[in-house]
Amino acid sequence: MLRNLTIACFALTSVGVAQAFTSPKGYLTTEGATNHNYMLFSKYEMYWQAIDKTNIGAGTKVMREVSWRRDGTGGASTYAARTMTNWEMSIAKADYGLHNSVDISKNALTGTLKQVVKPRTLNVVDVSAPPTTAPAPWTTVVKFDTPFIYDGLDALLWEVRYTANTLSTNYSFDFTTGGNYAYSSSTASKLGTACTSSGSTSPITWTTQWRNYGAGFSIYHAGISNLPKSAPAFLWIDFADANLTAPIVCTTIHALPTIVLPLGVSDSLGSLAKAEFPLPYVASAVGASLYGQVWGFDAGRASGLPMSFSDGAKWTIPNDPTSHDVVRNYRYKTNSTSTETISGPWTGGIITRFQ
Repeated sequence: MLRNLTIACFALTSVGVAQAFTSPKGYLTTEGATNHNYMLFSKYEMYWQAIDKTNIGAGTKVMREVSWRRDGTGGASTYAARTMTNWEMSIAKADYGLHNSVDISKNALTGTLKQVVKPRTLNVVDVSAPPTTAPAPWTTVVKFDTPFIYDGLDALLWEVRYTANTLSTNYSFDFTTGGNYAYSSSTASKLGTACTSSGSTSPITWTTQWRNYGAGFSIYHAGISNLPKSAPAFLWIDFADANLTAPIVCTTIHALPTIVLPLGVSDSLGSLAKAEFPLPYVASAVGASLYGQVWGFDAGRASGLPMSFSDGAKWTIPNDPTSHDVVRNYRYKTNSTSTETISGPWTGGIITRFQ
């Protein structure tokens, strides 16, 4: 009995000890391949998110602080000290394959997101001069307000936010590369013509992609215009081109509602913002074709069904991408009055130490 108690106490103690590790894995004393100096601490306002699967299976770790270092070579006067307002950090676990690059708040697994640094003022030092030897020291160190226990069973997600920055010039970080994109994509070819919604002078327009993340699919659209105004809209998905015409609909129906995705309610101009809809991965579906069509409820149509349809879309599901281990997404503003930019996913990661 005492022996079992000793073993249990030892196990608890070993979990409780902060173990230094990096995300991506393996860079505690190794320099990354390049630098990344134009994003994380270089905007007026930032919401940064990284998702990393390199530490899956590496065991449980207790995280009590985060650190960053500058790149080991090169210098620039722009890498000056700065102060960020309402700087905060949260950590979670993520399903690496079910990725949403538009509403990135949905990437954390339900119930796992934890704020580890409450909003504070963060001052970072001048890193203009390159270090005498690489890798550089960990010059930005932030203690957590509450620890995070990462069990290594799923991808690690960490995100940083701040609402203002005294300087928006470049700031150097050590970085490991990973290509250009974390997915392969296929832009849909269009079928037929779209309806013109009541109160509009132009037909419905939309551009859509099928994305393959290797462990999950998604449908992405870059915005939809000229829908019925302030009305619910839907995407119908089918496995064949229905190619149906009828007097009660305003155009040819290319997709029947085999699968239905609610898209939300259009704004007062009849527009929907860009969005991404994660879907499960099915290996046998790669190379297959699917068909889609958007419609909005249109109470003002003079005749037929109160539905205004877009043109049809034909996706060919693309091949799996080259496997990448780390992706990152951004939402940021360049000044207090600029519109928010949404960017990502991009592969590769800033070398980040947790312990």
